[in-house]
Amino acid sequence: MILDGKALAKKIESKINQDAQEFYKTYGMKASLHTILIGDDEASKIYARSKIKTLKNLNMDGEIHQLSANTSQEDVISLIKSLSSRKDVHGIMVEMPIPKSLDRNAILSSIDPLKDVDGQNPLNLGYLMLGNEDHVPSTPRAVVRILEEYNVQISGKNVCIINRTPVVGKPLTMLMLNRDATVRICHSKTKNLENITKESDIIVIAIGKPLFLKENMVSEKSIVVDVGINSLNGKIVGDADFENIANKVSMITPVPGGVGSVTTILIVEQTLKNAKALIK
Repeated sequence: MILDGKALAKKIESKINQDAQEFYKTYGMKASLHTILIGDDEASKIYARSKIKTLKNLNMDGEIHQLSANTSQEDVISLIKSLSSRKDVHGIMVEMPIPKSLDRNAILSSIDPLKDVDGQNPLNLGYLMLGNEDHVPSTPRAVVRILEEYNVQISGKNVCIINRTPVVGKPLTMLMLNRDATVRICHSKTKNLENITKESDIIVIAIGKPLFLKENMVSEKSIVVDVGINSLNGKIVGDADFENIANKVSMITPVPGGVGSVTTILIVEQTLKNAKALIK
């Protein structure tokens, strides 16, 4: 079975559209997301513009704040604090990557935790450790949302996550543990990875290596969630060798049209959720 992220995103969009209209009618303002871009990363620009377009189409609002690569850390934090203090701003997101001269943790810590749409403020990551899922990183949320949409049982399952970053692997581990899965986090130093993946019920891969997960690394029971997005010979592909394993595994997400589609709409959904909570 193909786990269709695009179809799920459309379903979520429909609900957001209705709720956003109701929010505007009730409070006379639109839920608003402000995205901060630092530097000239083209992929980040495209992603930021796509979010703004989605917001506008769903009766919401948004703005991109473009800063140069040599902007000081003090100026970035000053902008974030200014946005955090505004009542008409309900979501704040800093696009990654940012210049190496800037302190990532200091910048993310300056975002109001209640306006943090991507769950990257260290306070919100700490809350997740305690089981609070009010503000969770969007990609891990998308993985779980897709599995739940297709009625995949997580409780009691063996889950292999091939990623150990604070953006995907670590928060996803917490989400899986909150749902009573048994989790193994794998990475570049993991030995006998093939044996671990073949024994796992659910495999989530996010390592940025095109077609890395091969047929010999999965079994017929495997459910594969591919978070990777790579360009290979002019084609967008995932970290899993989709063409050669799709007919073997139980379920798999496509790339494109899988996790990425849901990740974007969940950021929009979180913006509206923040707006409702903040206006009370």
